[in-house]
Amino acid sequence: MPTTDRRPISTRSARWAQHSAHWLAQKNITPNTISVFSMVFALLSALAFAFAFYFSSALITRLFLVLAALGIQGRLLCNLFDGMVAIEGKQHSPIGAIYNDLPDRISDSLLFLGVGYGLLLFSTAATLAWAVSVVALLTAYVRLLGGSCGLPQRFIGPFAKQQRMAILTLAALIAAFLPIEKAQLVLFITLWILLFGSLFTVFLRLRLVARDLNNTKEDT
Repeated sequence: MPTTDRRPISTRSARWAQHSAHWLAQKNITPNTISVFSMVFALLSALAFAFAFYFSSALITRLFLVLAALGIQGRLLCNLFDGMVAIEGKQHSPIGAIYNDLPDRISDSLLFLGVGYGLLLFSTAATLAWAVSVVALLTAYVRLLGGSCGLPQRFIGPFAKQQRMAILTLAALIAAFLPIEKAQLVLFITLWILLFGSLFTVFLRLRLVARDLNNTKEDT
């Protein structure tokens, strides 16, 4: 369910997205329900990451990694359609803002932790995944902090949600076609990239909030 400030997503204008949102609205599927399903897709993807390397069969590992990538995309489609259906079906909810934001925070953590706990060759992977989860949460916190100060919410990257999910999807697909050891290494490196990229995003967003607040004070 969208808030006053909406994340700019160019796909919203695509014909297939508009037709899909219209179909969902006609089926009386509520935006909040779609938001909940985004967490379901994230959980399925997280489980696929977590258990991908527990099997001796390379084929099963590849299948799980592809499923993990598909789960991420399912989550993103839900993120796309919840706001579109809210507008298409005029189904704005008083608690829509909660369903709009909280599932994203849960989904991010599920995915990163699924990756971290599934990397059996790296003892620090789980700790790294927790760190990525916290910093990803901070990117959203700083965005909402600006909004609470009366500023437009900043959805800028370079590692906003879409970019984080795109990188994780790409890493999963690359890993699916690599030997087990190299596949785990790719995902481990991906967690480090997500950590530092998200930290940089927090810094950029916080700097913009501080700048805008200073400009607001100077204008008064």
